[in-house]
Amino acid sequence: MTSATQAQPAAAKGVYDSRSIHLHWVTAVIVALLWGIAELIDLFPRGAPKIAVRSVHIVLGLLLVAVTVRRLSWRSSSGRIVPPAPGGLWGHAAKISHAALYAVLVIVLLLGISNAWARGDSIFSLFSIPKLLPAFPSLKPAVGRLHKIGANALVILALLHALAALFHHYVLRDTVLQRMLVHRKTP
Repeated sequence: MTSATQAQPAAAKGVYDSRSIHLHWVTAVIVALLWGIAELIDLFPRGAPKIAVRSVHIVLGLLLVAVTVRRLSWRSSSGRIVPPAPGGLWGHAAKISHAALYAVLVIVLLLGISNAWARGDSIFSLFSIPKLLPAFPSLKPAVGRLHKIGANALVILALLHALAALFHHYVLRDTVLQRMLVHRKTP
């Protein structure tokens, strides 16, 4: 069975296809983990503990790059099923918020990669990321600051996105939230 034929029942129910749903939630979990690790990293002592935590952050960041590439390629594929968007103001707000989420996510990922290169780093003390442009020491704090600002903006956008879904569910009493939840197949 092709992904297009698997997704047809989803369209009939007005829900997203299962791959879109799973990629959405995997992205959300990884972003939350990355942000939480970044907020706690300074609590770890210098040396091996901090290198290990930063290494987890970098590896999860690379995983998020892979998930994001997969998600963007799936969004542009013909097998993806999207419930009809509402018209009017709600539809425009949804399109703008989704575009902003994707744009900020991609920017944060690019800044994260740039940050690792600007800093030079060690991954679990097994291998090193070379420090690019060592003649520009001011690059490291500038890129790090931009990465942090972008990550905070991404989390704020994601929280607003979640609040909008809850608003739809509890105030408007529509199915916007339900169509992005994982749906179990009925026998």
